[in-house]
Amino acid sequence: MQDGITNKLVGLFDDSRSENDGVLVRIYGKNTEQIIDRKAEVENFKFLYRAGIAPDLYATFDNGLVYKYIRGETLTTTTVRDPNIYRVVARTMARFHRLGTSGKGAGDETNKSGLWNKMEQFANLIPERFSSPSIDLQYRKTFPQGVKSLRADIETVKTLLENIGSPVVFCHNDLLLTNILVQSDNALGGSPVSVAFIDYEYAMFNNQAFDIANHFIEFAGVQEPDFSLYPNVDLQMDWLRSYLEEYIGESLDQNDPRVAVLNDQVNMFTIASHLLWIFWSLVQTEISVIDFDYLKYAEMRLELYMKVKSSLIK
Repeated sequence: MQDGITNKLVGLFDDSRSENDGVLVRIYGKNTEQIIDRKAEVENFKFLYRAGIAPDLYATFDNGLVYKYIRGETLTTTTVRDPNIYRVVARTMARFHRLGTSGKGAGDETNKSGLWNKMEQFANLIPERFSSPSIDLQYRKTFPQGVKSLRADIETVKTLLENIGSPVVFCHNDLLLTNILVQSDNALGGSPVSVAFIDYEYAMFNNQAFDIANHFIEFAGVQEPDFSLYPNVDLQMDWLRSYLEEYIGESLDQNDPRVAVLNDQVNMFTIASHLLWIFWSLVQTEISVIDFDYLKYAEMRLELYMKVKSSLIK
């Protein structure tokens, strides 16, 4: 069994059969139905399976899923920076995003971003007072006014980002390192390499630049994130060129202005990623029983949010 920061994962394998014949049982974290639409998640899973992206879905039950095991290694803070790997991640994300361009993606077919409603949903679930006195005390030190000012920022950030030209596509929205599997016949970084995205519980229509910005932030790692590991400009530009070549279907010069435009959009959307996961972390602080310091994570994201906000919103 493996614990994530939202769910528990159990692998079932028959020693007499190939490892590739295993199944995974994902058990939803307690109370996560408050923040995740599980019906929409199943629809996402089916949609992505039909598109050849998701594994076979064998069964659903009240608090989980059973699906085909995908063999691979999850990314690390080192391998995510390997050009042989991150270029494949970029191209895979581009193919994922193209799924929604026909208007026939899972769930909402209007191709409107669900980001702002998701922020409001999370913000509405944050308690006035946390049930743990020690956590409540720490929360009030970091958020002396609660989340009132942050909630007010949703509309400001929305206004800032809605008109910068980032298209709305079908996004994964949670491409942290452990949600990306690298598959290779050789050692990591060898050739050939393919990539699979897993866990679609937050997938929905959203701005293209959000998904990329969110992934760049996740270069920090999961359990003990180091946000100084955000990719440098050279890596960003190379990643984005690989992405755009796949997304638009043509080769690009390294100085193509479209790469620079996308890079600017991605850097701006970091503010939306920080704001969303602050709200999410504070909800999880109250409802989750998984051993993860969600309040500390919210504090870390708040610090980053305030830095980005001071540079974008005057």
